Amino acid sequence: MVTTLLAQVSFLCKALSIHMLKNVETRQESPMAVELPESVMAWFKGKDLRLHYWVAWTVLVLGFIAYGYFEFLVPQNCDNIQCAVDYFRPDVSPKPADPFVPLYNDTRRIAVCLVGGARMFEITGRTIRKHLLDVYNNTDVFVHSPLDMDSHKLTLLAGRNLRAAKIFIPTPQAETTIVNEVITSWGSPHGLQGLLQYFNLVEGCYGMVKQYEVQYRFKYDWIIRTRVDGYWSGPVPDIAQLDPNYYYVAAGSDFHGLNDRFGMGNPHTSGAANARLTLLPLMHQRGLRKLNSESAYKAQLDISGVPYKRIQVPFCVMTLRQEAYPKPAWGLLVLSMASRGPMSGTYCRPCDKEENATVSEQVVNGCMRDWDWPGVAAREVTVCDPRKPWSTEWRKIAAESYSIDVPGEEIPSLSSRSVLQCIAEMQDFQRQWDVWESPPIEQICAQAYRER
Repeated sequence: MVTTLLAQVSFLCKALSIHMLKNVETRQESPMAVELPESVMAWFKGKDLRLHYWVAWTVLVLGFIAYGYFEFLVPQNCDNIQCAVDYFRPDVSPKPADPFVPLYNDTRRIAVCLVGGARMFEITGRTIRKHLLDVYNNTDVFVHSPLDMDSHKLTLLAGRNLRAAKIFIPTPQAETTIVNEVITSWGSPHGLQGLLQYFNLVEGCYGMVKQYEVQYRFKYDWIIRTRVDGYWSGPVPDIAQLDPNYYYVAAGSDFHGLNDRFGMGNPHTSGAANARLTLLPLMHQRGLRKLNSESAYKAQLDISGVPYKRIQVPFCVMTLRQEAYPKPAWGLLVLSMASRGPMSGTYCRPCDKEENATVSEQVVNGCMRDWDWPGVAAREVTVCDPRKPWSTEWRKIAAESYSIDVPGEEIPSLSSRSVLQCIAEMQDFQRQWDVWESPPIEQICAQAYRER
């Protein structure tokens, strides 16, 4: 077909050239012909005039090429020159992402509440996405986080099913008589106000879930709540293996109550577990006094008649705190993030001073079962010496574990991101949410750079 088309083009061009030559000769022989200047005639003399009809040749050839292209080669939906040009351009568009394939094939609707500040989110963010948010078919994401210098890091959470986010400027919570009698700040690094801020984060996120349900007229089957600063080394437990009549909390780190760094259950049990401020008056009426966060958490479920079970959960809470070591009786256990066992919310860090297996086992076995025991066999975790600040080589130390827990990815670095880049990426991140509430994006990014 193409050979025939080119032969036709050549024949027509030749015929046109001969016709034009004869026309010129006729004009020259005609008495009415226009007399050309001698200089022009000298230039034409002895030359093959067919060579000087290149314009006609060019137009004809391009015309037939365009005709052949549109007739035989171009896609059916291409009907203009720009489309033809675009057709031959190299495809530089991004390749479509691989289709989402969840770890658990469960179609129930699940809400995940992420609460707290985004400190060290460059380590925790993508592990949360991989092992918590992308393991079920229908997981919707809710974030309730205070504005601070790390808020801009939340862009690392980008992905599917982002439903509602609220980044807010914290205001003091009322320290009423009831609060002071029911809750104790003993052991809290930020005092009573720090506990109340945490309670507000938890209950506020649960409220966001309920508002979303009302707005879109449906009910979630399960609600999971955990912390933004959690590092996940494996997938969240499969709800298909859990009894919906129970509320599930992380094993270990009980501190005379229940581990309050993770919880999952149906809407009814989750309502009782996340009512951290609302249930304080009822707890006061029941005569409960001087409870820490964990014992208050247990009391909420008890007075609400909600049965609970402890389960091992493969995450730890990244801490920048420096703790006494060797660990005193009432101290805090800090593990290495490289521990392979499920740490169930125990504090952890990239550890430059790990204990050997023998010492680690002795330390863990020495923990009190109703206090700081991590809820896992001692041989499965590694104890860290947390007396000093994080090593300046923390990124290198963490990289080995990170490459195992998030294969194919490196720990993101946001230090080179400019203010303008931060604003652009935060604006794009904001557009991914169904509901977004925050101070101006410019303020979020400005605070990050102001406090560096």
